[in-house]
Amino acid sequence: MKQMNEDRNILINRLDENRETQNRLKEELKSFPKGHVNTLYRNGKGYYYLTYRDGQKIKNDYLGPVGKTDLGLLFNKLRVREDHKRQIRALKQEEKELKKKIGRYRRNVSPLE
Repeated sequence: MKQMNEDRNILINRLDENRETQNRLKEELKSFPKGHVNTLYRNGKGYYYLTYRDGQKIKNDYLGPVGKTDLGLLFNKLRVREDHKRQIRALKQEEKELKKKIGRYRRNVSPLE
């Protein structure tokens, strides 16, 4: 019985850490640009546009011609944003599994003990 409570407490601590990590990553996401970069070609020349959603509308912001060198920072920020979003999805899945395990421990504890 005591071992079950200790295991449950460990799971609860992991769940708390998981939620804290999710919140930290979500806060960091706010500092990165939204959307992705599209390349449109007109008259044989390529142009970069940042495409993102603003409410119900899809916006396209002009970034410059293909080959522009100062867009590397933007590309890196977008890559980091996608990595953060991937981590958040994995943490949410782990959170769901932890909740199931914690629920199992709760059902196995009888009120008379």
